[in-house]
Amino acid sequence: MSLRVIALLLVSGAACGGTQLAVPDTASTTGGGEVTGEVPVAGLDVATPAPDAVEVADVAADVGSEPDAEAPEDVLPPEPGFVYTCAPLEVQACVTACLSVGKKKCLKDWGPCVPPQEFCGNCADDDCDGQVNEDCAPNPPCGVVTPAECPVGVIAVEEGISVDVGVTLHLSSAGSVAPEGSTIASVKWEATAPDGSTSTFAPSATAASATFVCDVAGQYLFTLTVVDSKGTAGCAPAQVVVLALPSPPIAPSIGCADGAREGFVDVATYPQIAACSGAWAQPGLTPDGVAPTCGRAGGDDGAKPEGAGCSSADLCAEGWHVCKTWKEVAQKSPTGCAGATPPDAKPKSLLFALRQPSKTGSVCGEWGDGFNDVFGCGNLGTGLGADKGCGPLDRVIASTQPDKCGFNEAEPPLGPWECKGGPGSDLLEGQTVTKKACAGKSCSYDGVPLGSADKGGVLCCHD
Repeated sequence: MSLRVIALLLVSGAACGGTQLAVPDTASTTGGGEVTGEVPVAGLDVATPAPDAVEVADVAADVGSEPDAEAPEDVLPPEPGFVYTCAPLEVQACVTACLSVGKKKCLKDWGPCVPPQEFCGNCADDDCDGQVNEDCAPNPPCGVVTPAECPVGVIAVEEGISVDVGVTLHLSSAGSVAPEGSTIASVKWEATAPDGSTSTFAPSATAASATFVCDVAGQYLFTLTVVDSKGTAGCAPAQVVVLALPSPPIAPSIGCADGAREGFVDVATYPQIAACSGAWAQPGLTPDGVAPTCGRAGGDDGAKPEGAGCSSADLCAEGWHVCKTWKEVAQKSPTGCAGATPPDAKPKSLLFALRQPSKTGSVCGEWGDGFNDVFGCGNLGTGLGADKGCGPLDRVIASTQPDKCGFNEAEPPLGPWECKGGPGSDLLEGQTVTKKACAGKSCSYDGVPLGSADKGGVLCCHD
Protein backbone atom coordinates (compact mmCIF):
# COMPACT_ATOMS: atom_id res chain seq x y z
CA MET A 1 0.00 0.00 0.00
CA SER A 2 1.28 3.48 -0.69
CA LEU A 3 1.02 6.92 0.82
CA ARG A 4 0.69 10.31 -0.78
CA VAL A 5 2.94 12.86 0.81
CA ILE A 6 2.25 16.56 0.79
CA ALA A 7 5.26 18.59 1.88
CA LEU A 8 4.56 21.93 3.47
CA LEU A 9 7.60 24.16 3.92
CA LEU A 10 7.45 25.54 7.43
CA VAL A 11 10.72 27.35 7.96
CA SER A 12 13.69 27.77 5.71
CA GLY A 13 15.20 30.17 8.19
CA ALA A 14 14.53 33.39 10.01
CA ALA A 15 16.85 36.33 10.12
CA CYS A 16 17.98 37.78 13.41
CA GLY A 17 16.07 40.89 14.21
CA GLY A 18 13.28 40.09 11.73
CA THR A 19 9.84 41.65 11.84
CA GLN A 20 7.90 40.57 14.94
CA LEU A 21 4.28 39.81 14.13
CA ALA A 22 1.54 40.62 16.58
CA VAL A 23 0.32 37.39 18.14
CA PRO A 24 -3.01 37.06 19.93
CA ASP A 25 -2.71 36.76 23.69
CA THR A 26 -4.17 33.29 23.50
CA ALA A 27 -1.44 31.94 21.20
CA SER A 28 1.74 30.49 22.56
CA THR A 29 4.41 27.98 21.67
CA THR A 30 2.98 25.51 24.16
CA GLY A 31 -0.72 25.70 23.57
CA GLY A 32 -2.36 28.93 22.48
CA GLY A 33 -5.96 29.92 22.16
CA GLU A 34 -8.47 27.27 21.25
CA VAL A 35 -9.92 27.46 17.78
CA THR A 36 -13.58 26.55 17.81
CA GLY A 37 -15.62 25.03 14.99
CA GLU A 38 -13.92 23.59 11.91
CA VAL A 39 -10.54 24.99 10.94
CA PRO A 40 -8.69 23.69 7.86
CA VAL A 41 -5.08 22.83 8.70
CA ALA A 42 -2.64 21.65 6.07
CA GLY A 43 -5.37 19.98 4.07
CA LEU A 44 -6.71 17.93 6.97
CA ASP A 45 -10.40 17.83 7.80
CA VAL A 46 -10.61 19.12 11.36
CA ALA A 47 -13.53 18.19 13.54
CA THR A 48 -14.83 19.69 16.73
CA PRO A 49 -13.00 18.17 19.73
CA ALA A 50 -14.36 14.87 20.98
CA PRO A 51 -14.54 15.15 24.76
CA ASP A 52 -15.45 11.50 25.25
CA ALA A 53 -12.29 10.45 23.40
CA VAL A 54 -10.21 11.50 26.38
CA GLU A 55 -12.09 9.46 28.96
CA VAL A 56 -9.83 7.60 31.35
CA ALA A 57 -10.73 3.94 31.75
CA ASP A 58 -10.94 2.61 35.26
CA VAL A 59 -10.76 -1.13 35.64
CA ALA A 60 -12.46 -2.95 38.46
CA ALA A 61 -10.33 -5.71 39.96
CA ASP A 62 -11.32 -9.36 39.71
CA VAL A 63 -12.15 -10.11 43.33
CA GLY A 64 -9.97 -12.82 44.83
CA SER A 65 -7.78 -13.13 41.73
CA GLU A 66 -4.10 -13.98 41.90
CA PRO A 67 -1.56 -12.84 39.30
CA ASP A 68 -0.44 -15.51 36.85
CA ALA A 69 2.69 -15.87 34.74
CA GLU A 70 1.97 -12.76 32.71
CA ALA A 71 4.03 -9.62 33.17
CA PRO A 72 3.06 -7.37 36.11
CA GLU A 73 1.36 -4.92 33.74
CA ASP A 74 -1.50 -7.37 33.25
CA VAL A 75 -2.27 -7.72 36.96
CA LEU A 76 -5.60 -6.16 37.85
CA PRO A 77 -6.31 -3.50 38.82
CA PRO A 78 -3.97 -2.06 36.16
CA GLU A 79 -2.68 1.45 35.84
CA PRO A 80 -5.22 4.09 34.76
CA GLY A 81 -6.16 4.11 31.10
CA PHE A 82 -4.35 6.09 28.46
CA VAL A 83 -4.81 9.83 28.87
CA TYR A 84 -4.34 11.93 25.75
CA THR A 85 -2.10 14.95 26.25
CA CYS A 86 -4.72 16.87 24.27
CA ALA A 87 -8.25 16.26 22.96
CA PRO A 88 -7.99 14.23 19.71
CA LEU A 89 -8.71 16.27 16.57
CA GLU A 90 -8.71 19.53 18.54
CA VAL A 91 -7.05 22.49 16.80
CA GLN A 92 -5.31 25.38 18.52
CA ALA A 93 -3.42 28.46 17.47
CA CYS A 94 0.35 28.38 17.84
CA VAL A 95 3.40 30.49 17.03
CA THR A 96 5.51 29.21 14.15
CA ALA A 97 9.30 29.37 14.12
CA CYS A 98 9.07 32.39 11.79
CA LEU A 99 6.82 34.14 14.34
CA SER A 100 3.60 33.96 12.36
CA VAL A 101 0.40 32.53 13.85
CA GLY A 102 -0.25 28.99 12.67
CA LYS A 103 -2.41 26.06 13.71
CA LYS A 104 -1.61 22.75 15.36
CA LYS A 105 -3.78 19.64 15.52
CA CYS A 106 -4.01 17.01 18.23
CA LEU A 107 -3.69 13.37 17.21
CA LYS A 108 -2.30 11.32 20.09
CA ASP A 109 -0.11 14.30 20.98
CA TRP A 110 0.08 17.81 19.52
CA GLY A 111 1.29 17.85 15.94
CA PRO A 112 3.69 20.47 14.57
CA CYS A 113 2.70 24.11 14.21
CA VAL A 114 1.59 24.51 10.59
CA PRO A 115 2.09 28.02 9.22
CA PRO A 116 -0.55 30.07 7.38
CA GLN A 117 -0.39 30.96 3.70
CA GLU A 118 1.80 33.88 2.71
CA PHE A 119 0.07 37.22 3.28
CA CYS A 120 0.49 39.66 0.40
CA GLY A 121 0.43 42.82 2.43
CA ASN A 122 3.50 42.85 4.60
CA CYS A 123 7.19 42.14 4.34
CA ALA A 124 7.14 39.18 6.68
CA ASP A 125 7.79 35.51 6.00
CA ASP A 126 4.30 34.31 6.99
CA ASP A 127 4.56 30.76 5.57
CA CYS A 128 8.08 30.18 6.91
CA ASP A 129 9.79 29.31 3.63
CA GLY A 130 12.60 31.84 3.88
CA GLN A 131 11.00 34.28 1.44
CA VAL A 132 8.64 37.21 1.83
CA ASN A 133 5.65 37.94 -0.39
CA GLU A 134 6.58 35.24 -2.89
CA ASP A 135 4.00 34.87 -5.69
CA CYS A 136 2.61 38.29 -4.74
CA ALA A 137 2.46 41.47 -6.79
CA PRO A 138 5.58 43.60 -6.06
CA ASN A 139 3.76 46.00 -3.76
CA PRO A 140 5.22 46.52 -1.26
CA PRO A 141 8.68 45.57 -2.59
CA CYS A 142 10.16 42.85 -0.39
CA GLY A 143 13.27 40.75 -0.73
CA VAL A 144 14.57 37.36 0.36
CA VAL A 145 15.48 36.86 3.99
CA THR A 146 19.29 37.11 4.24
CA PRO A 147 21.58 36.26 7.14
CA ALA A 148 22.75 39.05 9.41
CA GLU A 149 24.73 37.88 12.43
CA CYS A 150 23.77 34.21 12.32
CA PRO A 151 23.45 31.53 9.62
CA VAL A 152 20.11 30.59 8.05
CA GLY A 153 19.26 26.94 7.47
CA VAL A 154 17.37 25.94 4.33
CA ILE A 155 15.83 22.52 3.75
CA ALA A 156 15.21 21.17 0.24
CA VAL A 157 13.13 18.03 -0.41
CA GLU A 158 14.19 16.59 -3.77
CA GLU A 159 11.01 14.57 -4.29
CA GLY A 160 8.76 17.62 -4.08
CA ILE A 161 5.24 17.46 -2.71
CA SER A 162 4.14 13.93 -3.61
CA VAL A 163 5.78 10.50 -3.22
CA ASP A 164 4.67 6.92 -2.69
CA VAL A 165 5.37 4.94 0.46
CA GLY A 166 8.76 3.27 0.28
CA VAL A 167 10.21 6.05 -1.86
CA THR A 168 13.13 7.63 -0.03
CA LEU A 169 12.96 11.34 0.70
CA HIS A 170 16.20 13.16 -0.05
CA LEU A 171 16.70 16.08 2.32
CA SER A 172 19.44 18.60 1.60
CA SER A 173 20.91 21.50 3.57
CA ALA A 174 22.96 22.75 0.58
CA GLY A 175 20.93 25.94 0.29
CA SER A 176 21.75 27.11 3.80
CA VAL A 177 23.51 30.51 3.98
CA ALA A 178 26.16 31.79 6.40
CA PRO A 179 26.94 35.43 7.25
CA GLU A 180 29.69 37.16 5.32
CA GLY A 181 33.11 35.83 6.24
CA SER A 182 31.94 32.42 7.39
CA THR A 183 30.63 29.14 6.01
CA ILE A 184 28.24 26.44 7.16
CA ALA A 185 30.41 24.12 9.26
CA SER A 186 27.96 21.56 10.67
CA VAL A 187 24.32 20.51 10.49
CA LYS A 188 21.99 18.40 12.61
CA TRP A 189 18.74 16.80 11.44
CA GLU A 190 15.87 15.87 13.75
CA ALA A 191 12.51 14.27 12.97
CA THR A 192 9.24 14.21 14.89
CA ALA A 193 7.36 11.33 13.30
CA PRO A 194 3.85 9.89 13.80
CA ASP A 195 3.32 7.00 16.21
CA GLY A 196 4.55 3.79 14.64
CA SER A 197 7.27 5.22 12.42
CA THR A 198 10.63 3.47 12.66
CA SER A 199 12.52 5.53 10.07
CA THR A 200 15.89 7.13 10.78
CA PHE A 201 18.20 9.47 8.89
CA ALA A 202 20.79 7.92 6.60
CA PRO A 203 23.75 7.98 6.48
CA SER A 204 23.42 9.96 9.73
CA ALA A 205 21.63 12.86 11.36
CA THR A 206 24.71 15.07 10.86
CA ALA A 207 25.17 14.59 7.12
CA ALA A 208 24.72 17.63 4.89
CA SER A 209 22.31 15.57 2.79
CA ALA A 210 20.25 12.81 4.38
CA THR A 211 17.48 10.39 3.44
CA PHE A 212 14.33 9.49 5.36
CA VAL A 213 11.33 7.27 4.60
CA CYS A 214 7.79 8.29 5.57
CA ASP A 215 6.66 4.80 6.55
CA VAL A 216 3.29 5.55 8.20
CA ALA A 217 0.51 8.06 7.66
CA GLY A 218 0.53 11.35 9.52
CA GLN A 219 2.61 14.49 9.98
CA TYR A 220 6.41 14.47 10.04
CA LEU A 221 8.31 17.49 11.28
CA PHE A 222 11.89 17.73 10.01
CA THR A 223 14.16 20.21 11.78
CA LEU A 224 17.58 21.39 10.60
CA THR A 225 20.01 23.20 12.89
CA VAL A 226 23.10 24.77 11.30
CA VAL A 227 26.30 26.16 12.82
CA ASP A 228 28.79 28.32 10.90
CA SER A 229 32.59 28.24 10.90
CA LYS A 230 32.68 30.82 13.69
CA GLY A 231 30.63 28.56 15.95
CA THR A 232 27.43 30.62 15.60
CA ALA A 233 24.18 28.65 15.45
CA GLY A 234 21.24 29.72 13.34
CA CYS A 235 18.83 32.26 14.79
CA ALA A 236 16.02 29.73 14.31
CA PRO A 237 15.98 26.14 13.07
CA ALA A 238 14.80 25.38 9.57
CA GLN A 239 11.71 23.17 9.51
CA VAL A 240 9.72 21.21 6.96
CA VAL A 241 6.43 19.45 7.61
CA VAL A 242 5.62 16.38 5.52
CA LEU A 243 2.06 15.11 5.62
CA ALA A 244 1.79 11.45 4.61
CA LEU A 245 -1.68 10.43 3.45
CA PRO A 246 -2.95 6.97 2.46
CA SER A 247 -2.95 6.35 -1.27
CA PRO A 248 -3.42 5.51 -4.06
CA PRO A 249 -6.94 6.91 -4.21
CA ILE A 250 -9.61 4.24 -4.02
CA ALA A 251 -13.29 4.30 -4.83
CA PRO A 252 -15.41 5.41 -1.86
CA SER A 253 -16.45 2.38 0.16
CA ILE A 254 -18.08 1.90 3.56
CA GLY A 255 -15.87 -1.05 4.48
CA CYS A 256 -18.33 -2.58 6.98
CA ALA A 257 -20.29 -5.63 5.86
CA ASP A 258 -23.62 -4.15 7.02
CA GLY A 259 -23.10 -0.93 5.06
CA ALA A 260 -22.66 1.42 8.03
CA ARG A 261 -19.59 2.68 9.88
CA GLU A 262 -19.62 3.36 13.61
CA GLY A 263 -16.12 4.90 13.73
CA PHE A 264 -13.81 6.62 11.24
CA VAL A 265 -17.14 7.69 9.80
CA ASP A 266 -15.86 10.17 7.20
CA VAL A 267 -15.10 8.02 4.16
CA ALA A 268 -13.23 10.87 2.45
CA THR A 269 -10.86 11.33 5.39
CA TYR A 270 -10.56 7.59 6.11
CA PRO A 271 -10.86 5.81 2.73
CA GLN A 272 -8.83 2.77 3.82
CA ILE A 273 -9.96 2.09 7.39
CA ALA A 274 -13.39 1.71 9.03
CA ALA A 275 -14.61 0.90 12.55
CA CYS A 276 -17.46 -1.60 12.37
CA SER A 277 -19.78 -2.63 15.22
CA GLY A 278 -21.23 -6.10 15.44
CA ALA A 279 -21.14 -9.53 17.08
CA TRP A 280 -19.49 -12.86 16.29
CA ALA A 281 -19.87 -16.33 17.78
CA GLN A 282 -16.86 -18.08 16.22
CA PRO A 283 -13.81 -17.54 18.48
CA GLY A 284 -10.78 -15.53 17.57
CA LEU A 285 -9.25 -12.47 15.98
CA THR A 286 -5.54 -13.09 15.74
CA PRO A 287 -4.99 -16.55 14.17
CA ASP A 288 -4.48 -16.77 10.40
CA GLY A 289 -7.34 -19.26 10.17
CA VAL A 290 -9.99 -16.64 11.01
CA ALA A 291 -12.14 -16.21 7.89
CA PRO A 292 -15.75 -15.27 7.09
CA THR A 293 -18.16 -18.06 8.12
CA CYS A 294 -21.62 -16.50 7.61
CA GLY A 295 -21.28 -14.85 4.21
CA ARG A 296 -20.38 -11.45 5.71
CA ALA A 297 -23.87 -11.16 7.18
CA GLY A 298 -22.49 -9.75 10.45
CA GLY A 299 -22.67 -6.22 11.81
CA ASP A 300 -25.17 -4.45 14.04
CA ASP A 301 -27.21 -3.51 10.97
CA GLY A 302 -26.62 -6.82 9.18
CA ALA A 303 -28.74 -9.92 8.72
CA LYS A 304 -27.16 -11.53 11.79
CA PRO A 305 -26.74 -8.81 14.42
CA GLU A 306 -26.32 -11.44 17.17
CA GLY A 307 -23.41 -12.97 15.25
CA ALA A 308 -24.84 -16.50 15.03
CA GLY A 309 -22.46 -18.57 12.91
CA CYS A 310 -20.30 -15.52 12.19
CA SER A 311 -16.61 -14.86 12.77
CA SER A 312 -14.96 -11.53 13.44
CA ALA A 313 -14.06 -11.39 9.72
CA ASP A 314 -17.76 -11.30 8.82
CA LEU A 315 -17.99 -7.69 10.05
CA CYS A 316 -15.82 -6.47 7.14
CA ALA A 317 -17.14 -5.96 3.62
CA GLU A 318 -15.84 -7.80 0.55
CA GLY A 319 -12.47 -6.32 -0.37
CA TRP A 320 -11.76 -5.45 3.26
CA HIS A 321 -10.24 -7.43 6.16
CA VAL A 322 -9.80 -7.12 9.91
CA CYS A 323 -6.71 -4.90 10.24
CA LYS A 324 -3.70 -7.08 10.89
CA THR A 325 -1.35 -5.09 13.14
CA TRP A 326 -0.80 -1.60 14.57
CA LYS A 327 1.49 -0.92 11.60
CA GLU A 328 -1.41 -1.33 9.18
CA VAL A 329 -3.55 1.02 11.28
CA ALA A 330 -0.69 3.54 11.24
CA GLN A 331 -0.44 3.28 7.46
CA LYS A 332 -4.14 3.55 6.74
CA SER A 333 -5.37 6.08 9.30
CA PRO A 334 -3.89 9.58 8.99
CA THR A 335 -4.96 10.29 12.59
CA GLY A 336 -4.09 7.01 14.31
CA CYS A 337 -6.90 6.01 16.70
CA ALA A 338 -8.24 9.57 16.88
CA GLY A 339 -11.50 9.48 14.93
CA ALA A 340 -12.28 5.84 15.71
CA THR A 341 -14.63 6.92 18.50
CA PRO A 342 -17.37 9.32 17.33
CA PRO A 343 -17.81 12.53 19.32
CA ASP A 344 -21.16 11.48 20.80
CA ALA A 345 -19.97 8.07 22.06
CA LYS A 346 -20.60 7.44 25.75
CA PRO A 347 -17.62 6.59 27.98
CA LYS A 348 -16.56 2.91 28.00
CA SER A 349 -18.91 2.17 25.11
CA LEU A 350 -16.70 1.17 22.17
CA LEU A 351 -13.69 -1.02 21.41
CA PHE A 352 -12.78 -1.75 17.79
CA ALA A 353 -10.33 -4.63 17.80
CA LEU A 354 -7.74 -5.87 15.31
CA ARG A 355 -5.43 -8.85 14.81
CA GLN A 356 -2.44 -7.55 16.79
CA PRO A 357 -0.22 -10.34 18.18
CA SER A 358 1.38 -10.26 21.63
CA LYS A 359 3.28 -12.61 23.91
CA THR A 360 2.67 -11.09 27.32
CA GLY A 361 2.15 -7.92 29.30
CA SER A 362 -0.01 -6.16 26.68
CA VAL A 363 3.16 -5.47 24.68
CA CYS A 364 2.55 -5.44 20.92
CA GLY A 365 4.66 -7.96 19.03
CA GLU A 366 5.37 -9.12 15.51
CA TRP A 367 3.33 -11.63 13.55
CA GLY A 368 3.72 -15.08 15.08
CA ASP A 369 4.53 -13.82 18.58
CA GLY A 370 1.32 -15.14 20.12
CA PHE A 371 -2.40 -14.55 20.65
CA ASN A 372 -2.31 -12.79 24.01
CA ASP A 373 -4.71 -9.89 24.70
CA VAL A 374 -7.15 -7.99 22.45
CA PHE A 375 -5.89 -4.66 21.11
CA GLY A 376 -7.71 -1.84 19.36
CA CYS A 377 -8.99 1.71 19.26
CA GLY A 378 -11.81 3.23 21.27
CA ASN A 379 -12.73 4.25 24.81
CA LEU A 380 -13.35 0.78 26.29
CA GLY A 381 -10.45 -1.11 27.81
CA THR A 382 -7.16 -0.39 29.53
CA GLY A 383 -5.07 2.43 28.10
CA LEU A 384 -1.89 1.71 26.15
CA GLY A 385 1.17 3.82 26.85
CA ALA A 386 4.19 4.27 24.61
CA ASP A 387 6.07 1.56 26.55
CA LYS A 388 3.81 -1.09 25.01
CA GLY A 389 5.15 -0.51 21.49
CA CYS A 390 1.70 -0.37 19.93
CA GLY A 391 2.08 2.71 17.75
CA PRO A 392 -1.25 4.53 17.44
CA LEU A 393 -3.34 1.90 19.27
CA ASP A 394 -4.78 3.20 22.53
CA ARG A 395 -6.80 0.37 24.14
CA VAL A 396 -6.41 -3.26 25.20
CA ILE A 397 -8.44 -5.82 27.14
CA ALA A 398 -6.30 -8.36 28.96
CA SER A 399 -6.95 -10.82 31.76
CA THR A 400 -4.98 -12.65 34.45
CA GLN A 401 -7.71 -15.28 34.90
CA PRO A 402 -8.82 -18.05 32.53
CA ASP A 403 -12.17 -17.58 30.79
CA LYS A 404 -12.20 -13.82 31.29
CA CYS A 405 -11.31 -10.90 29.03
CA GLY A 406 -10.15 -8.83 32.00
CA PHE A 407 -12.09 -5.59 31.70
CA ASN A 408 -15.35 -5.59 33.64
CA GLU A 409 -17.24 -3.06 31.50
CA ALA A 410 -16.51 -5.21 28.42
CA GLU A 411 -17.79 -8.49 29.86
CA PRO A 412 -21.26 -9.72 30.88
CA PRO A 413 -23.45 -8.54 32.45
CA LEU A 414 -22.06 -5.15 31.36
CA GLY A 415 -20.93 -6.05 27.84
CA PRO A 416 -20.75 -8.84 25.22
CA TRP A 417 -17.00 -9.51 25.02
CA GLU A 418 -16.03 -13.05 26.19
CA CYS A 419 -12.67 -14.87 26.23
CA LYS A 420 -13.51 -18.46 27.19
CA GLY A 421 -10.89 -21.13 26.55
CA GLY A 422 -10.20 -22.98 29.77
CA PRO A 423 -6.83 -23.19 31.56
CA GLY A 424 -4.27 -20.87 30.00
CA SER A 425 -6.85 -18.85 28.12
CA ASP A 426 -5.68 -15.73 29.95
CA LEU A 427 -2.68 -15.90 27.60
CA LEU A 428 -4.84 -16.45 24.51
CA GLU A 429 -7.53 -13.76 24.49
CA GLY A 430 -6.82 -12.97 20.84
CA GLN A 431 -7.51 -16.60 19.94
CA THR A 432 -10.58 -17.20 22.11
CA VAL A 433 -12.43 -13.87 22.05
CA THR A 434 -16.06 -13.78 20.95
CA LYS A 435 -18.66 -11.07 21.13
CA LYS A 436 -21.92 -12.89 21.77
CA ALA A 437 -22.61 -12.69 25.52
CA CYS A 438 -25.56 -10.28 25.47
CA ALA A 439 -28.08 -12.10 23.26
CA GLY A 440 -31.52 -10.56 23.29
CA LYS A 441 -30.36 -7.35 25.00
CA SER A 442 -29.59 -9.37 28.14
CA CYS A 443 -26.84 -7.02 29.31
CA SER A 444 -27.12 -3.53 30.72
CA TYR A 445 -24.69 -0.70 31.36
CA ASP A 446 -25.48 2.66 32.91
CA GLY A 447 -29.18 1.77 32.78
CA VAL A 448 -29.17 1.03 29.03
CA PRO A 449 -29.96 -2.47 27.71
CA LEU A 450 -27.16 -3.89 25.55
CA GLY A 451 -27.05 -6.61 22.89
CA SER A 452 -24.14 -8.59 21.51
CA ALA A 453 -23.65 -6.11 18.67
CA ASP A 454 -23.10 -3.23 21.11
CA LYS A 455 -19.84 -1.99 22.64
CA GLY A 456 -17.84 -2.05 19.43
CA GLY A 457 -16.51 -4.62 16.99
CA VAL A 458 -13.48 -4.62 14.69
CA LEU A 459 -11.27 -2.32 12.65
CA CYS A 460 -11.57 -3.13 8.95
CA CYS A 461 -8.76 -2.22 6.51
CA HIS A 462 -9.01 -2.04 2.73
CA ASP A 463 -7.23 -4.94 0.96
